[in-house]
Amino acid sequence: MIFGNIHAKETERAYEAPIRRAIRYCRETDVSQMGESRFSLDGEDLIAIICDRMTGPKQEKLPEVHRRYAELQFMAEGSELMGYYPDLGDNELLEDRLDEKDTLYYRENDASGEVMLRMEPGTYAIFFPEDVHRPFCEIERPERIKKIVIKIAVDTL
Repeated sequence: MIFGNIHAKETERAYEAPIRRAIRYCRETDVSQMGESRFSLDGEDLIAIICDRMTGPKQEKLPEVHRRYAELQFMAEGSELMGYYPDLGDNELLEDRLDEKDTLYYRENDASGEVMLRMEPGTYAIFFPEDVHRPFCEIERPERIKKIVIKIAVDTL
C-alpha cells in the first residue's frame, strides 16, 4: 500500500509508468462537474472510475481486495476514512465477486490491526492485491465525496 499526496512530485519517479500515468490523470482531471462514470484510459489495463457517493458508518462498509487490478484511490472533494490492513490469509470470505467486478469481500476481522487512513482532498492511496481496504467510511457524519479510482492491471506493473 502506498499513501501520498498528488502535489508531492518528488517520489513519483519511483513508481512504474502505469502508476505515474494514473497520478497524472488525477492531477489533471477536474471532477467537479462529473457524476458517477467509468471509462478506459488504456483498454483493460487502465480504467478510471469517477465516484460521487456518500460516506457511511464503518460497520456498514465491507473490507475488500482485488486480484487482477491494483487500485489508486484519489480524493478530489470531501473527506473519508479508509480502512487498510495486509491480507495475511486469515480473513473469512463473505462474498466472491471476482468474475464480475474483481472483488472479494471479507467479514470483519477483529485481529487485522486495521488502520484508518484519513483521505482529504489531494491525498491518494494505492492498494495492491495483498492490501485489504474499506472505502467510503464516514469521519464524524455522512458526507458527499468525489474521488477518482484508477484500476491498474497488475500484469502491467
